[in-house]
Amino acid sequence: MNIVYIANEKFALHLGVSLYSLYERNRHEKDIRVFIISTGIGEDSLGKLKSIAKKFDRVLSVIELDNASKYFDVGLQDASFDISKMGRLLVGELLPDDVKRVLYLDCDMVILHSIRELYYTKLGKNVAAAIEEPTVLERVRYEIRLDCEASYINAGLLLIDLKKWREENLGEKIISYSKSIWDKSLFGEQDAINGVLRWRIKKLPPKFNFFSNYKYFSYRAFVKVYGAVLSYNKKDLKEAKKRPVVLHFAGDERPWCIGSFNPYRRAYFYFKEKTPFRDVPLEKGKRLYMLIYHMMDLITVICPRIRKLISEYYINKAYKRLLERNKERK
Repeated sequence: MNIVYIANEKFALHLGVSLYSLYERNRHEKDIRVFIISTGIGEDSLGKLKSIAKKFDRVLSVIELDNASKYFDVGLQDASFDISKMGRLLVGELLPDDVKRVLYLDCDMVILHSIRELYYTKLGKNVAAAIEEPTVLERVRYEIRLDCEASYINAGLLLIDLKKWREENLGEKIISYSKSIWDKSLFGEQDAINGVLRWRIKKLPPKFNFFSNYKYFSYRAFVKVYGAVLSYNKKDLKEAKKRPVVLHFAGDERPWCIGSFNPYRRAYFYFKEKTPFRDVPLEKGKRLYMLIYHMMDLITVICPRIRKLISEYYINKAYKRLLERNKERK
């Protein structure tokens, strides 16, 4: 198995938690090669990450990515540019040539069960596999020119046929698409991945990339309120809530924030306590916000339409800021 993460120093702690969970829950796998693309991880944190790999008798390869201008136009590198996100598009260039398939994982994930089924998913003619994001709003899809019939996927977990990726130069094509939608995109490389690979992504069951805040959404809410056309059914969502394989702490209700009510936070702390990062304190200053966010989660159970209206309000504000940013650049 070939696994790749990309992180900076800010996310080194969460990478450590994710890495430990990956090794522990897949300890019976003969071969697990993990590549970390570092965009500024400090030496102390790198040492801790390597000690986690050593504990499980695994080899950890660190690839430094410190020259963004080599791959990305200076014009793209404004205040919204984040090499720690865009860097996933460089897997074809940065990983060894003998890596033909790779599983990309976001750092804010914990692995709760074996990923063997996930990793060896048959891709067929597809170049990647991922999980749909049913709550993405219609305006987001419209602004990035995504066909109404195409699913919008979350790029926090990507199973990639790296052989096809390289042969078709898809990293460069996605970067090029990102440039074309830069003045309309809120989610950067994820929007671009959806734009380029829209018909070439195999849809995976939600248990392989389960958003922790989706616990509050019903299948009916996804379909009736958000208008999502999903490849999975109500039973698949129920299984994902009860027994997620890969748990994704996306959204604002992060377990490492003081006051967080994240329903799966115990899983994060279970693994954190086993890592050399165990003494890193929780983030302060968000207790009131966490309470308000949790109230929104509870409202979602009763009336998901209110949750959607709140999301639309903040998305529209984000597009307004994007418009102002574009005017300043001109």
